[in-house]
Amino acid sequence: MPSPAQATALAASEAPKAAIIPEDLVQRMTPVSAGYSLVTATMLMNDARVLGQIYAPHAVLRVPDSTVTGMPAVVRQLLSLARSKSLADFQRLSLGTRILDDSTLLDSGTYVMTLRRSPKDSVLERGRYAATWRARTDITKWVILEDYLKPDQPAKKGAR
Repeated sequence: MPSPAQATALAASEAPKAAIIPEDLVQRMTPVSAGYSLVTATMLMNDARVLGQIYAPHAVLRVPDSTVTGMPAVVRQLLSLARSKSLADFQRLSLGTRILDDSTLLDSGTYVMTLRRSPKDSVLERGRYAATWRARTDITKWVILEDYLKPDQPAKKGAR
């Protein structure tokens, strides 16, 4: 006969896992939207410590010219991107989400980066993104597992 502790452990292992990702779309997207806002703020403020808390330790970032793995490399790449492009703003617009399992969500959509070359000159970079998020039991502690940014191809001059 199992001990009380063994019986509790056995019952817990046989019980179905409770989904961490909320069914309600607003509750689901609130931490994701807040996460994107925090990514933008930390990139603009060059805050590697806080930016690193948004990405999982084994996170992957894919941009057109490189793929980096691991939170420290992802943070370095994003901060370098912000500096090299003179990032002024970075907005993402979700076009759809898909729940992958009880704690993983795929979000995809479009983005607009406002790049400042000089105080009076701003350029927009538009593109598409896909980000895989892992929810934690504390709903405010979601982290990005994979982040993929793909700029749109610029229109060719003289094209109609």
